[in-house]
Amino acid sequence: MSKLAQAPAQRFIALSHQLTVETESAVLQRVFEDTIRRCEAAGCEVLSSSLSHGDAYAPPSANLSARIPPEALNGFLGGLDNGGKVIQHQRQAEDKTGEVVDAEARIANLTELRDRLRAMLASRPGGIKDVLEVERELAETQSKLDRMRGLRKALANQTEKVAVNIQFQARPSIAEQSFFAPVVSAWHQAGRVLMSSIGGVITFIAAVLPWLLIAVPCVWLLRTLWRRRKAR
Repeated sequence: MSKLAQAPAQRFIALSHQLTVETESAVLQRVFEDTIRRCEAAGCEVLSSSLSHGDAYAPPSANLSARIPPEALNGFLGGLDNGGKVIQHQRQAEDKTGEVVDAEARIANLTELRDRLRAMLASRPGGIKDVLEVERELAETQSKLDRMRGLRKALANQTEKVAVNIQFQARPSIAEQSFFAPVVSAWHQAGRVLMSSIGGVITFIAAVLPWLLIAVPCVWLLRTLWRRRKAR
């Protein structure tokens, strides 16, 4: 006896890409801004973005976090090599099917309960006490339903769009790639540690100084009174 083939259950997968793009220091900001414009043109949702112009001790860098429609993903990622080079690309997939199914089941149950409570309220069962009890139950049910719908919407955003996180970093200079690069890096790090220690000392002095201004006169006064008492 043959069995009818059943269609496979729908899966809800949250896809994410982590990329590192390396560019020349002089063009990093332009590449970063171009990437944001291309992302918006592809219909993506920019979640966060940051840009550091760098200084004498740190090169410029930038970060972009966004969600992009799956159909626009390949074209968007392919354009990252314009002005830069993708040196790292990680892909991850997380199955959200269980969470989605649970959320949809809860929404269905809460919706049914809400409708029954509305019908009960319309029929005005019992006295005022019963009516108030039904109203409280209806308000609580509606609140739970709204929260669950918000959760389902967040899950849909995760599974219907692809999360993309891009880190932009400046290409190391010849000096930074040289034989003495570890020594130069250690020297810069030692300078930052020294300045951090000095900053900690200054903070400590600023915190203790007001108490010293109070404590020193008090100690001097107590010693003076003690000497006078002893002399008597």
